[in-house]
Amino acid sequence: MMFEFSRLCVRRLNNHLPLRIFLSVFRHFLDANVLKEIEKDRLIIEYAAAAFEKGEGREDSDVNEIFEMTKKVDDEFVRKLTPALLSIEIRYKDFEEIRKRRIKSLINMTFDLLKNWQDEIPYAEVVKSTFPEKSFKEVLGHILHLYNLETRMLSNSISFHGPAGRIKDLFAAKLFATMEKTAGEIAVEYTRRIYVGKGCSCLNPI
Repeated sequence: MMFEFSRLCVRRLNNHLPLRIFLSVFRHFLDANVLKEIEKDRLIIEYAAAAFEKGEGREDSDVNEIFEMTKKVDDEFVRKLTPALLSIEIRYKDFEEIRKRRIKSLINMTFDLLKNWQDEIPYAEVVKSTFPEKSFKEVLGHILHLYNLETRMLSNSISFHGPAGRIKDLFAAKLFATMEKTAGEIAVEYTRRIYVGKGCSCLNPI
């Protein structure tokens, strides 16, 4: 889902002429950022699953500990950046509470699904037995919205070098607006795939 979400956002941004050169230069950075976020989600889900298996409650999860785990993923991401393109000094205070809300949302979703999990039952059936259709769409949309907010705040931590620096604020604002629009559509599409069936995607790249 995150890959489709990211690629659709990039395709939509590419329709705006002032941003095309920016995207061509920083597409690798954007792709790497998505992989970073997927790795964070994996850590959170595995942490919640391990707690569930030990019989712990979701309220026992240490959000601060998980937050520190995600910072290690950020550190690795920054370490691999190409200095010639940009520099980044992550200002966690800008978005710490937003990330912690996202952590809590993923923990809750994991616990809810695992309560109904049976290996012989397809994932879609587990989801449908756990969430009403409207609730599942809202959960997906909320998690993506928190990701969008954090990405928007992260722009304050990034300095782009060369000509790209002059359109950073324009790009950040347009990226957030595009991500918010796309998040709602992705939540609807993935809910449809679960509750109605896969079929063809109804997402429009424009």
